Amino acid sequence: MAEPLSQKDNNEFDELWRIRQAAEREAREAEDRRAFERKNVFWKARLVLPEGAINCVVYDLSMGGARVRLVAQLEKEQRVRLDIDKLSPLNAEIVWLGIGMIGIRFTDDPAFIGRTLGPLLAGGAAQRSP
Repeated sequence: MAEPLSQKDNNEFDELWRIRQAAEREAREAEDRRAFERKNVFWKARLVLPEGAINCVVYDLSMGGARVRLVAQLEKEQRVRLDIDKLSPLNAEIVWLGIGMIGIRFTDDPAFIGRTLGPLLAGGAAQRSP
């Protein structure tokens, strides 16, 4: 039979649950504010920071930003660069943090983003790689 959680373990579990709920609520609110349609993708990429590059996976993408899965300790409003093979790098800032996921908003000129992503986002189905 499993032993009950200690008070410390219970407090840590509660805190993680509150963090997850806040991240999910923020993601839902961000979705309501989106100006661009998102496309489901599954692209390996790199998120470049001043400290170095982190391997990641892009899960959805739009002309305005992306949802990225990675394992790293990052901060909201942190400036990053998204490098996807065969595409020009895109500058961005982190707009939300979740457990193992972040949301980024592209900060490059919209015309540049359109030239870079427009042809890829025009198709209807989800894509595995560019």
